[in-house]
Amino acid sequence: MMWSAWRRRVLAWSLFCASATVMCSSSFAGDQGLGSYLSRQNSAARIGPSDPRDQKVVAGVFEDVLNYAFPSMADAWEINPIHVCWENMDKADSNLLELVRTAVEESWSRYSRLDFIGWEQCSPTTQGIRIVVKDDGPRTLGLGKRLDGVHDGMLLNFTFLKWSESCSESEDTRKDCVYSIAVHEFGHAIGFAHEQNRPDTPSDECYGRAQGTSGDTLLTPWDLHSVMNYCNPVYGNDGKLSEFDQYAVSAVYGPR
Repeated sequence: MMWSAWRRRVLAWSLFCASATVMCSSSFAGDQGLGSYLSRQNSAARIGPSDPRDQKVVAGVFEDVLNYAFPSMADAWEINPIHVCWENMDKADSNLLELVRTAVEESWSRYSRLDFIGWEQCSPTTQGIRIVVKDDGPRTLGLGKRLDGVHDGMLLNFTFLKWSESCSESEDTRKDCVYSIAVHEFGHAIGFAHEQNRPDTPSDECYGRAQGTSGDTLLTPWDLHSVMNYCNPVYGNDGKLSEFDQYAVSAVYGPR
């Protein structure tokens, strides 16, 4: 069962109080509450722990508090585990099918309570995330639970012969691309929009790169290194969630 928004707030508040260097108010809002304190900080990044092992979740879950990753909270999944299936499993490389599953388990599942099950051939009525493998630009047809049961709701590329041909330069490069892209697209599948779509995106770093559906909540400071940011200098951040990506998915779906 997914945590309610209220339980996520309580969790984040308690974790913040346990690690913060300030006195926590018993109020969630108002002049003496967390919102007032954080609004006075020059940098929202100060709320992050110096060592991610010390704290899994940052207390940035209040929609009206900080320069908040960029999820569409309205599209967050309310069921767990989430079913995943393949539209054309028989025509795809089985090793790459397994690599996609590994990529998801080592990223979004690792830092949250999200679990993904199934990973078999779709039936006509299978619900959850339905993935088609095709030599085309990877994408999802919406964010989060909007994909539930949508045929070809996610597209992943395993060959890169007609799209992003540089990914087919070697077998290792191809696997790296499949891994990184899978992490990015599953970010959309659990409700995260492109980081560069945020209203606080620096124009000098990421001008004109907005694409696709935007989120409705700013959950962390703008993150150049997010796996959801096209302006990241490292392609897909090598499929590794940034520290703020980790905080965000933990805040939305609960920490593992």
